[in-house]
Order: sequence, then structure tokens, then C-alpha cells
Amino acid sequence: MKKLLYIFTLISSFLLAGCTSETENLFGESASNRVEEAMENARKILVEAPNGWLMKYYPSSQQSFGGYNVLMSFTAEGEVTVSADIADPSAKSTSLYRLKEQAGPTLTVDTYNEIFHFFSDPASGVGATGLGMEGDYEFTIQSATPEQVVLKGKKTGNTITMTPMPENETWEAYLTDIEEAEQKVNYVLFSYAADGEKYDVTKSYRTLAISHEVDGENVTEVFSYIQTKEGMEFYSPITLGGMEVSKLVYDSASGTWKSEDGKAVLSGETTPPALLFANGGPWFVTYDGMSSYGQSYVTSGLEKMSSNISGNNSLDYLILGSYFYRDNAVNIAYGSYYGVMLLETTVLSDNQINLNLPGNCDQTGLDLWNAGFNTVVRPIAYLDGGVTFTVTADDPINPTKMTLTQVGNTKNVIVVTNQETPFGYHE
Repeated sequence: MKKLLYIFTLISSFLLAGCTSETENLFGESASNRVEEAMENARKILVEAPNGWLMKYYPSSQQSFGGYNVLMSFTAEGEVTVSADIADPSAKSTSLYRLKEQAGPTLTVDTYNEIFHFFSDPASGVGATGLGMEGDYEFTIQSATPEQVVLKGKKTGNTITMTPMPENETWEAYLTDIEEAEQKVNYVLFSYAADGEKYDVTKSYRTLAISHEVDGENVTEVFSYIQTKEGMEFYSPITLGGMEVSKLVYDSASGTWKSEDGKAVLSGETTPPALLFANGGPWFVTYDGMSSYGQSYVTSGLEKMSSNISGNNSLDYLILGSYFYRDNAVNIAYGSYYGVMLLETTVLSDNQINLNLPGNCDQTGLDLWNAGFNTVVRPIAYLDGGVTFTVTADDPINPTKMTLTQVGNTKNVIVVTNQETPFGYHE
């Protein structure tokens, strides 16, 4: 009896083991087939869009920089061509893409693409140092039809949608329209009115920070949007004033952005020139934009630099703001030398700012400072208290030039521009 029981137990174990193995193989193979079929279906759909796709792309897990229009065209040979509204409307970049199995069907742009990888480049100059915008280049494919592809960012978890570009519209024309629509949103401060309530709004990148009271305390909520030809489309709807608003459409008659039912209105507010300077730029300083007072410092400083630094160098660019470096800085291009010095811009009033150098710089910046740049920059910004200026703008909404006049020394006048302009030193 014991022997029969032992034999039965042994046979049962073998049978169970065999069934388990077959079951695992059966379901494993089926799942693998399903993923492979999903990838082939996605590849076919991506390739067959005649004018490519419009991707509504949100970098950063918190959508901290808002959304961006990325146009993509795929080939059966594994190439993808990209344009986007972070580059010139005519610019395109081609690289390779791949569909692979990685916890589900995955789309990856896995060779460097100058435009697409800007969002994930830790040295892009946008976002925290060493992190950049923290965007995705790998996406799990949630669904794929000829009408819409839905992706999920592997790193951010953001939902990314792709829809076919209209066949009768060129990429350059579409991105030019986006560029023109965004120029209308070139305010720093807004007000948002909904259901009789009014809220203060501050714009940063493509986000709106809306302040309101909750139980007697001031709370700020940030809503990320993507720029469309018609206005703004939000990643998550604005839910204030008893309303839910997913889109704001520009109304040219009033110069405001309205919800589709017209009950919520976003209005640009005139921004004080000091804030325009602090939040605008980068600002290019030119020799001809400086009064003779500042020019005398420049001439003296450049003579010192020429004596202390070998080679035939010139001060090619002098830029205030985020340019070579992510943070606010004095950016210097002197021949083959590129250096930065951190810059503190403090808004003192609606029309006054202070430009102070806290003493932090990279090694090249320090070398240039010691060689004579400390004299060049003296009329603009300095150590231990900086230089205070009264600021005026050539346009109250979209300035291209700002005039800085030193408080207590009206001989020191500097006109800066946000149009890329060489320093242009001449004797």
C-alpha cells in the first residue's frame, strides 16, 4: 500500500510538473506573439501616415516646462525625421528608431537626434544642471490606430498622443503658425476670470501658475499647456471657479484667450519693465549700445585682456541671462574662450533692477576676469552690491530692446537687445 501510494505521488508530481511547464510555454508564447503582433501593427500604422505625425510631447514627470509640438515621419527601414517648435520651423533632423519588447511594445528613438533628444539632454541649458528637461525618448505603446497613437513615457509616465498631420499642410507652415500664435502669449503676468472670480497668473515656459485662496490660505496651482494654432490646450484641465477648462482659444477681437463657451477668460497684463528684463532675454550687450562712459571701461579692459592673453582674440559676445549656462549669468565669448559668471538680477521696483556678481564663475570666466574682464564688466554688474539701473522698454509687451540707466550716474546708459547680436567692439 505504501509502495502504491509512493508510486501514485511520484506519477502525480511528474504530471503536475509536465502540465505546469506546458501551460507556461503555451501562455508565454501567446503573450510573446501578441506583443510581436502589436509592434508590427504599430510599425505599419506609423509608416503609413502620408504626412507623418503630430506628437504632443510633455517632458518632465511634473510637466514643468509645458508641452511641445513634435512632428515625426517614420520609414519602414527604421528612420525617423523630426521637426519641432523648439527649433526653426524649417529645421529637420533624421535618426533611427526601433520598436522593441520591453514590458510591452515600446517605441524608442535610440540614436542621437539633434531635435528630439534636446528634451532629454542633461546639458540642454533648460532645466536643472545635469538634468535638463528630463524628457523621454522611450515610450510604451498604449494603443495604435490610424487615427491616434497613445504612448506613455518610460521615465516620466506622461501620456503622449500622436495624430496624423493633415496631408495638405507642410510641416514648416504648421510650425510657423505655432510660432506666431505663441508670440501673442508673450506676457509674464495674466489674469484669469471664471464664474465671477478673478485670479492672478504667472507664465513660465508653457505653464500657468494660478494663485487662489483655499480656506484662507494662498495656494498656487500650476497648469501645463501645449501651444496650438488656436491657443492653449492643457495637459490637465483648469478646475477653478466651478468650471473645468481644457482649452483656451485666442479671441483676436478682445486680445484674450477664452474657453470654448466663453465663460472663462485669460487676459494678458501689462508687465513692469523691470520684470520684463528679469524674465526676458537673454540680453545681448553691444559696444554701440553703451554710452561713452561704459565704452571707456570696455576699451581699457580689452587692452588688458589683449596683453594678458596670447593670440588674436576679440570680445565676440557679451550676454546677460541664460545662454552658455542654464542659470542667470554673464556669458563671455572672447575668441576661443567661453566663460560664465553667475549674475544676480534683483527686481527693486516696477522700473528698477540691480545686477550683482556673487563671485561664482567657471575656470575660464575666472581667467578672463583676472585678465581684464573685471574692467569691461564694471559698468554693467559688479561684486558687493552690484549696479542699480532704471529700466525702460521699447515695447510694453514684446520688447526687443531695454535701456538701462544707472541710478545716481546718468552718464552710464546701456541699451541691450534680445536679438542675437555680436558685441561689435571698434575703436
